[in-house]
Amino acid sequence: MVSGFEITGLVGAVHTSIDLLDRLSTLIQDYLHYDTGVADLSRRFSTDSQTLSHILQVLKNLNASAENINLPDEDAKLHSDIEAHLVLLEQRLRFRVDKLAGGGRNGGGGSGFAAKSAWTLWRKRDLERLEAELSNWINRVHVIYSAIEAEVRTRRGYKATTMEERIGVLRDIFTGLTRQPVDESSLLISESDLHEMPTNEPTRRVTATFQDTPTSSFPVIIEYISKAYSHNLTPDEVSTIGTAVRELAKVLYYAAPEQTRILKCRGYFHEPKTCRFGIVYEIPPGVAPHNSKHVDPHGETKPQGKSKVLSLRDLLNRIPRFSLSDRLKFVCELAKALVYVHLVGWVHKSVRPDNILILEDPSLPEARRFPYVLPPPFLAGFEYARSVKTASDRRSDAEWHLNLYRHPKRQFLERNSEYTMAHDVYSLGVILLELGLWGSNGFKPFQAREELFTKKTGEQIKEVFLGLAEGENATAASKNKGVAFQMGDRYAGLVRLCLNIDEKQELPTAAFIQDLWLALDEMRSAMV
Repeated sequence: MVSGFEITGLVGAVHTSIDLLDRLSTLIQDYLHYDTGVADLSRRFSTDSQTLSHILQVLKNLNASAENINLPDEDAKLHSDIEAHLVLLEQRLRFRVDKLAGGGRNGGGGSGFAAKSAWTLWRKRDLERLEAELSNWINRVHVIYSAIEAEVRTRRGYKATTMEERIGVLRDIFTGLTRQPVDESSLLISESDLHEMPTNEPTRRVTATFQDTPTSSFPVIIEYISKAYSHNLTPDEVSTIGTAVRELAKVLYYAAPEQTRILKCRGYFHEPKTCRFGIVYEIPPGVAPHNSKHVDPHGETKPQGKSKVLSLRDLLNRIPRFSLSDRLKFVCELAKALVYVHLVGWVHKSVRPDNILILEDPSLPEARRFPYVLPPPFLAGFEYARSVKTASDRRSDAEWHLNLYRHPKRQFLERNSEYTMAHDVYSLGVILLELGLWGSNGFKPFQAREELFTKKTGEQIKEVFLGLAEGENATAASKNKGVAFQMGDRYAGLVRLCLNIDEKQELPTAAFIQDLWLALDEMRSAMV
């Protein structure tokens, strides 16, 4: 049983680490005068500090819970293990802070040749390695404690039934950006404030410039709701659609992109002339749409006008040249995004490649960008997402290339059941399979293999996937021996586990997807 003593020790370690991270973020800014890339490194340390701050709040909540309910003994061991690892990281942080605090305006970054040489030759590289390790570990812990917090909430008998209660859960789990309720009126964005948007552009997502104030603007991603509504709808019916879009924007407003891999929504807009609604996403610091290349001398992305936002579907047509560890990191981040969706009691309903966006650091050299490196994903396409407490409309469609990623019971107009978390897990399994086979000899994206999937029932399509996992149904030019040949037996086992999931299987507090993420993350960690 957790007494609260274990958590108290961990709280102290987190406090110390936050202070060290904030100081380190400040100290390294002194090197800006001869390395503009320092700004991004400083930002990343600051983000780590913010994530730890949210973990700190979760720990305080758990400490209070420990006094009122019995928490499992394994939680105590987890707190102890995390504290021990954090203390070691804290020692490394303190060492770096002490090394940097030797001169310069804030204690570091002298202007002499020796200081510049030291920074170029080893200090920057050491700090980048430390930040990468630290960020990876902190974000793993963030997922774990968010899951524990959700479980504690369930043990207390708390159920979020209204939208306001669910928003409260989102603020708790998605951390950070604000704890103040959003002003709903500010979410509706005027078309006149969105500049450089394309006209008659067939793509669903584009970049634009949002004029936030008369003197402030920044690049955003526009995501149109996929289907325009009919011109024949009454004003009340259009208003109903608008209300649903506003509620979606309100939910996504609380997303924390770097922790959850879900883009933060700035608001939504309405185009009456084209009968369309759209969601406006902020672009996280340090990244840009894949084909937006401009970056100013200070490392800040500048608006590029209209530009298609690339998705995983676009990239699957290209030959990958990245490492196995990159691939495993990608699937871990994708699974993590789904963890957060399920933790707040939502189902996504549209997990497929065209809803997985690719953003990357535009300041990186070509050798460190796709196809040589696979950037982490962002999960989008939430227009059909809903709370598991909300009744499913049970609707689907007959488009074979979309049905590929749906559970057999959710495919085609005539075959439907209520959408559950298990259906999201099946969709993730299809993507894991496709990512695992990507780059194998003769590989073709699933949506390019019409001859293999059309005129089949949902169960028959599932059997095709299971066959592909074992090396069957390969193209004539392929020597593919199955996903295990590419990714290993354990990865292949996870693919089969997802594809064979029982749609009626209960997934309390998203336990299944959490376990899946932990297994993938363990595989990824072994590759480092």
